[in-house]
Amino acid sequence: MVRIQREFLWGGVKGGNKIKWVKWSVVCKAKRMGGLGVRDIKIVNLSLLAKWRWRLLLPGNPLWKQVLVAKYGNHILNRVIWSDIRIPSLASKWWKDVCSLDKVVESKNWLGESIVRKVGNGFSTYFWSSNWIGEAPLLEVFPRLYSLSIHKDSMVRDFYVQEGGGWRWSFSWRRNLFQWEEDLVTRLREMVEPVPLSLEEDYWVWSPDPEGKFSVKSAYNFLGDELRVGEDLEEEVALVFDNIWGSPAPSKVIAFSWQLLYDRIPSRRNLEARGLLCLDMPWECVGCVGSVESTTHLFLHCPSAMKVWQEVFRWLGVVIVIPPSMLVLFELVRGSARNKKTRLGFLMIWHASIWCIWKARNNALFANGTFSPNDIVEEIDELEMVHC
Repeated sequence: MVRIQREFLWGGVKGGNKIKWVKWSVVCKAKRMGGLGVRDIKIVNLSLLAKWRWRLLLPGNPLWKQVLVAKYGNHILNRVIWSDIRIPSLASKWWKDVCSLDKVVESKNWLGESIVRKVGNGFSTYFWSSNWIGEAPLLEVFPRLYSLSIHKDSMVRDFYVQEGGGWRWSFSWRRNLFQWEEDLVTRLREMVEPVPLSLEEDYWVWSPDPEGKFSVKSAYNFLGDELRVGEDLEEEVALVFDNIWGSPAPSKVIAFSWQLLYDRIPSRRNLEARGLLCLDMPWECVGCVGSVESTTHLFLHCPSAMKVWQEVFRWLGVVIVIPPSMLVLFELVRGSARNKKTRLGFLMIWHASIWCIWKARNNALFANGTFSPNDIVEEIDELEMVHC
């Protein structure tokens, strides 16, 4: 499926083995984070599998639950953390995938931390293995005490006993504790003492969602953030990628601008870097003599491109110095608008300028055309009139 998606994105309807200019993990990011918002099939599948784990915890006893319990055990109905559960060798591929969800994120048990138990009367919440207080289950916070506990599978209510005229937390250990272990018990008591038990039933909460309800969308967004750690853009750069979509320009034009801002277009320098520029092919910019055709040069620092931008900024009534990068140029254009309506027009002109410069370049290379700043400006004016 991913291969088909990639071939369609870069090769169009006919597909084929074309150059994949941008990493697929970047393509699958949300637009506000510098991607195209394409759904990552792998993460979608994991999110759908997580829905089964969530549904197993909910009240009710439909037939499909009865079948799974009969085959794999009653523990699947009330345990969130399955990392210590042995997966039967004869289990189906689907069930093995469901059981392996805990290990999807290497650094932590993301599912165990996302599904939180809210305690009411404490009769249906495991004291040690349920994530009902703090950021993680108590067996992870106090592994030593868990190993010494006599009641590893007891419920919260079993540890809350009546004594005299009140209630207190009571623990039983399989041997006398050392002093440093007693200190751990003191910390444990400090954690659980503020928790009041009530007459309400215990229930599950999905922490990635503000309302506590599971959805495939919230699971997808959460997993996407966890699995793409370290790939975030700087805040200023991410803001540019988020704002390029707020324009009336056609989507294919905006998508080209997106590719351009990553410097992932087939300029001669980029083709040479990939070993795709033959020795007998020209390497110079079509708009001037003696300069290598890089993305920044072609669209910004080429004398012909500079004439185009000077004319564009004359329309806009803005006086600027040509900046060092396309990212900065975009922010200058966007920031020059005085209101929302004007900003839409400015962004349309920016996208039209990029598109027309690229079309003129290709026309000069492949159709014996000319790279004329005046012709480019006229085409920008026509496009701007059509789409604004």
